[in-house]
Amino acid sequence: MAEAEDMQTFTSIMDALVRISTSMKNMEKELLCPVCQEMYKQPLVLPCTHNVCQACAREVLGQQGYVGHGGDPSSEPTSPASTPSTRSPRLSRRTLPKPERLDRLLKSGFGTYPGRKRGALHPQVIMFPCPACQGDVELGERGLAGLFRNLTLERVVERYRQSVSVGGSILCQLCKPPPLEATKGCTECRATFCNECFKLFHPWGTQKAQHEPTLPPSPSAPRA
Repeated sequence: MAEAEDMQTFTSIMDALVRISTSMKNMEKELLCPVCQEMYKQPLVLPCTHNVCQACAREVLGQQGYVGHGGDPSSEPTSPASTPSTRSPRLSRRTLPKPERLDRLLKSGFGTYPGRKRGALHPQVIMFPCPACQGDVELGERGLAGLFRNLTLERVVERYRQSVSVGGSILCQLCKPPPLEATKGCTECRATFCNECFKLFHPWGTQKAQHEPTLPPSPSAPRA
């Protein structure tokens, strides 16, 4: 009888751990920008309700030839907390998505995108190819300047970063000594990587390039 009760308790605990692990993985996916596959920085809310980093959105529009209200860095999105005294440092410091990833995004079946392009005499509505829902999203003539920053999501990302840093940093397992802090994880490789090592061990055009990056695990989480 005692053994049966112990086994039932053990099974219940394992089921709970599986549910928690699944929830954490789902949460990690929600904190990654669909363009750069890194944690959101200054996320913008698209009209389709999906999010994208401000710098990534500008890069995507710039690749399509939008200028002015679309891809010009001087055009700031609307935000209740985005005032001259509270804006973050210039986004040029932000690691932009790799060119090949942008090429895949722009060639993945989206339609045409009429709008304020170089040489256009009559500016039209600016369209944005949402990488999450694969739809053409209408931004309006103001482009990114008409979008709101997702301040709630920013706070969630910041709190997640703080929780990960508690108890020490997770280091890249592939770096030469001294290792850098890990910025990505890979469940298929069962390893943590800095940005450079992730690119090195997941070369473009190989099967490993299809691996989906995750956020690095919490220092208190058990290692695989």
